[in-house]
Amino acid sequence: MLIKIALFEFKTRAARVSTWVYFLVFFALAMLWMAAAGGLFKEAYISIGSGKEFVNSPSAISATISVLGMFGVIVMAAVMGRAVQQDAEYRSHHFFFTSPISKFDYLGGRFVGAYGVLLLIFTSIGLGAWVATLLPGMDAERLGPNLWLSYLTAYAFILLPNALLIGSIFFFIAALTKKMLPVYIGSVLLLIGYLISIQLLRDIDNKTIAAMIDPFGLTATTRLVEYWTVADRNTRLIPMEGVLLWNRLLWLSVASAVAAFGFWRFSFAGFANDRVAGNAKKLVDPPTDFLRAPAMRVAPATITSAGIGMLPQLVWLNFRETAKNIYFGVLVFAGILFLIFASTTLGNIFGTQTWPVTYQMTGLLGGTFGLFMLIIIAFYAGELVWRERDNRLDQILDATPVPTWLPLMAKLLALMIVPVLLQLLLMVCGMMIQAFKGYFNFEIGLYLKELLGLQLLEYWLICALAIAIHSVVNQKYLGHFLMIVYYIVISFASGLGLEHNLYKYGSIPSATYSDMNGFGHVLPRMFAFEAYWTSAAILLTMVAYLLWTRGTVSGWRARMVMARGRFSGRVMATTAITSLLFVALGGFIFYNTNVLNKYQNSAAGQQRQVDYERQYKDTAKLPQLRITAVSVKTDLYPNEQRLRMTGSYKLKNKNEQPVNDVLLGFLDDSLVIHQLAFDAPAELVSDDKKLGIKRYRLKTAMAPGAEATLNFDLEQMTHGFTNSGSNTSVVYNGTFVNGRGVLPVIGYQEGGELSRDQDRKKYDLAPKERMRDRDDPEGLKSNYISSDADWIAFDTVVSTEEDQIAVAPGYL
Repeated sequence: MLIKIALFEFKTRAARVSTWVYFLVFFALAMLWMAAAGGLFKEAYISIGSGKEFVNSPSAISATISVLGMFGVIVMAAVMGRAVQQDAEYRSHHFFFTSPISKFDYLGGRFVGAYGVLLLIFTSIGLGAWVATLLPGMDAERLGPNLWLSYLTAYAFILLPNALLIGSIFFFIAALTKKMLPVYIGSVLLLIGYLISIQLLRDIDNKTIAAMIDPFGLTATTRLVEYWTVADRNTRLIPMEGVLLWNRLLWLSVASAVAAFGFWRFSFAGFANDRVAGNAKKLVDPPTDFLRAPAMRVAPATITSAGIGMLPQLVWLNFRETAKNIYFGVLVFAGILFLIFASTTLGNIFGTQTWPVTYQMTGLLGGTFGLFMLIIIAFYAGELVWRERDNRLDQILDATPVPTWLPLMAKLLALMIVPVLLQLLLMVCGMMIQAFKGYFNFEIGLYLKELLGLQLLEYWLICALAIAIHSVVNQKYLGHFLMIVYYIVISFASGLGLEHNLYKYGSIPSATYSDMNGFGHVLPRMFAFEAYWTSAAILLTMVAYLLWTRGTVSGWRARMVMARGRFSGRVMATTAITSLLFVALGGFIFYNTNVLNKYQNSAAGQQRQVDYERQYKDTAKLPQLRITAVSVKTDLYPNEQRLRMTGSYKLKNKNEQPVNDVLLGFLDDSLVIHQLAFDAPAELVSDDKKLGIKRYRLKTAMAPGAEATLNFDLEQMTHGFTNSGSNTSVVYNGTFVNGRGVLPVIGYQEGGELSRDQDRKKYDLAPKERMRDRDDPEGLKSNYISSDADWIAFDTVVSTEEDQIAVAPGYL
C-alpha cells in the first residue's frame, strides 16, 4: 500500500506543469551560472574561488549545487508540504481515511512520492551545470576534467540529505497544521540559520559553530576546504569528514526528531476533523460587514461614494486578519532576533567599537530586515489574494454588487500597511539597541526619513508587484515561486551585465547619508527613480484590476474577455496618463544618466581597461618625467558640486636617458581642460578623448637632470545625476578632494590594467606578471603610492564659500 500511494503521488506530481517549470528554472539557473563563470558571457562577472579554480572542480561543483539547492528551499516547501496538506485543502482525506490503510502507509507513501519528485526536480541542477561545460565558447582554461564523482558527492553529501532532512520537517509541519503558511515560515527560519552562520564567520573563533548552525551544509563545506590549495580544490573530492560530517549528523538528528514527533502526533481522526472550517468561521463574520454596508447597485467598474466609504473598513479587515496571524508574528519575531544578533557587530572597525549612530542603525535595519520584509510581502500577498477562495467564501462575496476595484484596493492597501507597521517596530528596536549600547542621541527625524520615507516606498513597490503577480497568474504557489524568481533575478542581474536601474523593477539607487552632509545631492536622483517606478507600479495595479478573478471565470480566453469589458474610458485614461508619465520619467532619467553623463556597465569598464593596455602598454618602457613639486589653487563650489584647480607641476628627468615623449592621463571623463601647457616647446601628438590620454612630444629632448613646468587649469563639474554612484568629491558639506582624481597622471599606469587572469583571458591578454623582484631597478624607481612622483613639495590655496571651513594636509 505504501508503494502504491508513493507511485500515485509521484505520477500525479510528475504530470503537473509546475514540476517541469521548477525543473527548467533550476536547469537554466545552473547552466547560466556555470556559463557565466566559464567566460561565455563577456558582460558577466561571476568568479569561482580565487579565479584560478576550475569552474567544474569538485569544490566549485559542490558550491554550485549547494547554493542553488539552498534557493530550492521554497520548492522543497511547496512539494513536501503540499503532499499532505492538499488532502485537507481539497477535502480528499475522507477517501483515504475510510480505506484500510495504516498511518505508516499513508504518511510514508506521501513522503516517499514527494521526495522522489524533489529528486527529479533537483537533478536539473547537476544536469544544467554539466551541460554548461559542453557549450561552445566556454573558456577552455577555466574547465578541468568533468569528474562524475564531483557531481555525485555533492548530491550525496549535500543536496539529497538537505532534501531529506528539510523535506521531512516541512512534511510533518504540514501534516500537523494542515496549512502551507507555517511550512513557508519554516523555510524562512532555516534560511535564518544560514544567515546567522554567515554572521558568525566574521569572527575566527566562531567558525566551527557557524558550520554547525547552517542547516544546508554550505558553511560547513566552505569551512572544510577553507585552507585547500588551488590544486587541491581542482582535484580533491569533498570528503564526508570533520565539520561537514558533524553538521550532517546534527541536522539529520533534528529532522529525525521532528519526524518522530510528527508521526506520533498525527492521527486520522485529528486530521479529518473540521478545524479548517473552524478557521474559516473566523473569516465569515467580518465579511458580513460587506453585506451590512449601504445598498450598492453599482457596476463593477464604477467608483462611488459608497464604495469609497467601505474601503477603510475592508482595508482594516484585511490588515487585521494578516497582523493577528500567529505565523506572521513568528516570522517578524525571527527577523527581529536576527536583527539583534546582527547588531552585535555594528560599528566594529577592525576590533574597535564605535558608537551606534542613527545612520548606521538605519542601514542595519534596512539591510538586515530587508530580506524578511520581502518574504513577508511575498507570502502575505498570496494569503490576501486567496483568503476568500481558500475559505470557500469567494462565490458568496463575488455575487454581491461590490465593484471589482474595491477588494483589490483593500488588499493592496492592507498589504502596504504591513511594512509601515514593521518599519515602526524596527525604529523602536533600533533605538532600544542604541540605548543598550549606551547611546541616546536617537535622531527620530532621521529614522522617519529613512524607514518611513526612502525605504518604505521601495517596499510599497514590491507590494504592488506581488499583488499583480498573484492576480495575473491566478495560482497561489506559482505566484509565490515567481516572487522568489524575481528576487533571484534582481540579485544576479548586475553580475550578468543588466546594471541600469531603468529596467530592473523597483531598483532605486541608495542614498548615502553622513552627519556632515546629510543626504546631500543624491535625493533628486532617488526621487526621479521613485516616481518612475511608482508609475510602473500603478500600471501593474491596473493590470491586476483587469485580470482580477471574480466568480467562476477561469482560463485565459475568458479572463481576457472579462479584462476587455473592464477596460472602460476611465481605466483607459488612467492607463494612458500613467504610461505617458512612465515614459517621460524614463526619458528624463535616461537624459541624465546616459546623455549628461557617460553611462557604462562593468563590461564597458573592462573594455576600457583593455583598450588602454592594448594601445599604450608599449609606452610603459619609455622614460617619463617625474613630479617633484605641486603648487595649486583650488576653488570649491559646494552648492554647484564643482571645483577648479589651477596650478603647476615641477617636473624633472630622473632617468639616465633623455625624455622625448610625455604621456598625460586623466581619471575623470567629465574634466574640462582650460589650460594644459609645458613651459618648454612641446607638440600634442595624439589626443585620445575616449580614454582621456594626451601624448606630447618635446621639441627638444630633456636631458637627465633637466627640469620643466607643466601649467594646468582644470575644472570638474557635475551634470544631472548618474545611474549609480555620484560625485562625492564636492558635496554641500564635507567635501573631500583627492587630487589624483582631477590632476593629470604622468606615464603609463599598470594599475589601469585588468588584474584577474580570467578577465585577461576573456580579452586575449597575456597573464598578468607577478610582482617585481625586490631588487628590480625598474620597480625601485616607484614608491607604493604612485609611479609618477616621489615625496614632493606641495602647497595649495583653497578658496570656497563663506560657510565652509577648508582643511588641507601639511602646514598652514
